[in-house]
Amino acid sequence: MSWAVLLNTDEMSVIMPVLIQQTTLGRKMAKSESKTPIETKSMQTADKAIPMTDEQKFFFDLHGWILLPSVLSTTETKEMRSEVYAGAKQSYDGALQRLLDHPAIVGILSEILSEEPFVRDDCYSFRCEGSFTTIRPPGWSKLERGDMGLPHVVRPPQQANPMRYQVAGEKIFSGLTRVVWELEEVKAGQGGTSFLSGSHKSFFNYGGPDPFRPNISESPWESSMREAMSEYSCPAGSVVIFTESLIHAANDWTNPKNPRCAVFNCYNSVWAQWHKLNLSHEKIKTMPLKRQSLFRGTWAIGGGPSGNHQYSQENRTW
Repeated sequence: MSWAVLLNTDEMSVIMPVLIQQTTLGRKMAKSESKTPIETKSMQTADKAIPMTDEQKFFFDLHGWILLPSVLSTTETKEMRSEVYAGAKQSYDGALQRLLDHPAIVGILSEILSEEPFVRDDCYSFRCEGSFTTIRPPGWSKLERGDMGLPHVVRPPQQANPMRYQVAGEKIFSGLTRVVWELEEVKAGQGGTSFLSGSHKSFFNYGGPDPFRPNISESPWESSMREAMSEYSCPAGSVVIFTESLIHAANDWTNPKNPRCAVFNCYNSVWAQWHKLNLSHEKIKTMPLKRQSLFRGTWAIGGGPSGNHQYSQENRTW
């Protein structure tokens, strides 16, 4: 068993322990396991996704985010981190491309962004909307961001919109969903992403003058909400998954031992789109066929008997 700990950033006291079942998903690999299917078939998609557990569903629904520690091997983490430090801006090339459909996240994304009739072997049941990397050296300030680190969401979950988090019939629909791969160690209170856990299901607005505003600006409760936000600690090679309906924020990177080096990938259902994808057809065609399906068009029915299962230049996300 491994403990992913949620911490109060002011007092650094434990709020709630989140128990994550430890498998090859969340532990260091033994020497005899030095090669994974992804390492030995670097440009192939994962053969078998790891299903989302009932425990993960419970805590994802409760908090709006989960942490999977030590998903990547030391070798994978070092290789991918080197690509980011060498200048990679997205995860569409090299070893980083394997993060798009890593088996540790495929089962979870299938569970929270799709439903059984749309889960198939020949394509993914969700789409990738974008990717970017970040390097934040010690001393990096959130004021360097356009939003200046203001806690925000994609759209307020109190309003009817296709991006919001929903649960119906014991089925999660996460809406726009972010997957963050931490390629350096993160220590709580020293600059990782922070979350206002549970805010993805809030029925009330954030106290500001505009109920449609997707952030907490001008709210008289801003300081109280910031004090209630949780952060995480994790080793390099871990992954955080959260719904963008959850209030979250960037923070000053104060860890003196290492920069923050992370990959932020965004996903959505095959029925909704938020971002315009800036990715060429030529780039997508270099990927394995199943991975290409992450970038197919945004529709479900009406395209002929084969349905929306394959990527093509005519059937792509714009």
